[in-house]
Amino acid sequence: MSPSDEMLRAPELLPGMVQRYRGEPMPADDMRVEDAREAPDAIRDTHTVVDEHIAGVHCTWVNPEHRSNGLIVSLHGGGYIVGPGAAHWGWFSTLCRETGQAGLLVRYSRAPEATYPTALNEVLGVVRTLDCPWQLVGDSAGGGLGLATAFSLRDAGEALPTAMVLSSPWLDITMAHPEQSANAHIDPMMGTPALDHYAKAYAGETDRTHPHLSPLYGDPTGLPPMLITVGTAELFLFETRDWKAKCDAAGTACEVLEVDGAIHDFAIMLSLMPEAREVLPQQVAFLAAHRA
Repeated sequence: MSPSDEMLRAPELLPGMVQRYRGEPMPADDMRVEDAREAPDAIRDTHTVVDEHIAGVHCTWVNPEHRSNGLIVSLHGGGYIVGPGAAHWGWFSTLCRETGQAGLLVRYSRAPEATYPTALNEVLGVVRTLDCPWQLVGDSAGGGLGLATAFSLRDAGEALPTAMVLSSPWLDITMAHPEQSANAHIDPMMGTPALDHYAKAYAGETDRTHPHLSPLYGDPTGLPPMLITVGTAELFLFETRDWKAKCDAAGTACEVLEVDGAIHDFAIMLSLMPEAREVLPQQVAFLAAHRA
């Protein structure tokens, strides 16, 4: 599918995403009207869902009875401002079902009310309570937060996830990548001004080149194997390519599925994007291959 075809589809299928991230920056409360902080009824009808506060953070278990098969920790995207939404729940619960594992979605605090490092500290507090091997999935901002989590655990000499699956991770929140402008005119959902505004809200007083904010500036040595999906019609394509090169140089296993013409975060949109359903088996197989 060509980028122009995606541009025609996205405003029709994903008006909320386009409004939030390509137009003028929006107030957080206006952005959150489509959030699904609680698991949707469709998820509760087909999975065991248990809400729990862990280390003071609101989390949701999906199929906790399957923990003996493994555990997937999920960090949702949304520019560090919004989420989770229905697509996040759908992708996460599908990965749990297809792998036969339990899942734990962390509802971390969001900007602008909570700036860095609040969300990272919350995620670290949650995963440090886990008494079993676990894997990490994250999309967009959740992918960046996932890598920040992995950096922190590695640097502290603590147990890392056995694998990471990341959908269109936000790897450079400076919004200054020199090649980003090449896709600015074809990305139908993401615009630099809005993302720059949300990035500033999340970073607070911290330099946005800090690796916990922009993992692209960090060292991937010693991180777990990761699978990344990215579309060629999105702003984050070029930072993903640079991250892959850094991982290769460091000897860190990083597989990238670069899907021609696909838009940002296509991989979590299982009910909308055929490309998402095409990469899902590879995500499931990757998680299955890297269980402890």
